[in-house]
Amino acid sequence: MELKEAIEKRRTVRDFQDKVIPGNILKYAIDNGFKAPTYNHLREWDFVIINSMENKLKLIESERLDQSLDANTLEALFRNEDEIMKEMYLEAIPKQKKMILEAPSVVIVVFKPKTRVADAKRIYDLNCLASVWACIQNFLLSLAEHDVYGVTFIPQNISLIKRNLGIPEELEIASIIPVGYKAENAKALSQKSVNVTDRIHYEQW
Repeated sequence: MELKEAIEKRRTVRDFQDKVIPGNILKYAIDNGFKAPTYNHLREWDFVIINSMENKLKLIESERLDQSLDANTLEALFRNEDEIMKEMYLEAIPKQKKMILEAPSVVIVVFKPKTRVADAKRIYDLNCLASVWACIQNFLLSLAEHDVYGVTFIPQNISLIKRNLGIPEELEIASIIPVGYKAENAKALSQKSVNVTDRIHYEQW
């Protein structure tokens, strides 16, 4: 598959088929993740693959995803936002618990921080975070090659997740990514249209 084709094919998916992802596809995507550029050339990333319902439930409990918001409350929260952003959140938030439970695999991407995100004082301090997200992009594009899709979910209760799953305290979680084959009824959300020419600046703004 051409790179451009993989980029155009990749989509955020929250509804999955009940179909196991072959281990070699996940391994291929992780291998390509490790080919991403990294600020210190050490590629200090790890992948935790969750398949069991027991550990998926630990994620649900850690993130308190069982405490759902009703549709009216969500509508009120996003009433003044951009319509495309609003559509995305109204689709995403009610499905956060479901997508973790129903995805055949949930991948947790872990990285070694240069500086704790909470302690960062300069953009330079976040180089480790920028690097791991380049890794995640490679991972997602490589899954798309095989018609496997996912959605990045940023956890809030990272310390509790690390404790529940035995992830070393000195490491950080970049994202939780439920992955799987797209369900037939998966909704295709609108994409923001960007005029690239307007976003390119030469010599100065």
